[in-house]
Amino acid sequence: MTVRTGTQPGQERTLLAQFLTAVHWIHGPNWAELSRRTGLSVSTLQRTARRSGPVPREENVIAYIQGIIDDPQAVSDAVRLWRRARAEERGRLRTLRAPAPAYVRNEADLLAALATAYEKAGAPPLRTLQARGGNAGGTVSVLPLANASRITNRICLPTDQRQYEAFLTGCNVPEHALGPWREAWHRARRVRPPT
Repeated sequence: MTVRTGTQPGQERTLLAQFLTAVHWIHGPNWAELSRRTGLSVSTLQRTARRSGPVPREENVIAYIQGIIDDPQAVSDAVRLWRRARAEERGRLRTLRAPAPAYVRNEADLLAALATAYEKAGAPPLRTLQARGGNAGGTVSVLPLANASRITNRICLPTDQRQYEAFLTGCNVPEHALGPWREAWHRARRVRPPT
């Protein structure tokens, strides 16, 4: 049972903890050495690998794995498990009922699809989303925090295609997968509700 809620940890949280524990058990140094390597406290590292409690921060999971083993596949696997655990913890993904990008018909569909992309990315903090989205020639972000918040809460679409793609990049949608998303953007923007 988790300390905070008194509920059983979710299946995805348990799978993440099992993976982290197995990597540490097979390859890992002791906790003090892992703390030195990562710059995280021993208690933070132990909470990261615990089966119960809230899902740890993504950057702690990455540091944990990188502190143990130099294996990009292990990091990738840990991040994939983290995203699933985070989506399960938030519980919003199953209620969105969003179409895949190829089936987006209008702005409402696109808002739901964007919210789904955000949840599948593990609902990262908005500042992380903004940083991943990049800058517009200097220090000005392509994706302002206020806009990111309105998009994730399904209030409004991005202001333009550049901001739209920055949001998707922030949600870890790779460049090679943007084609259907671009088509969805154009379809949704062409269909306007009657006034």
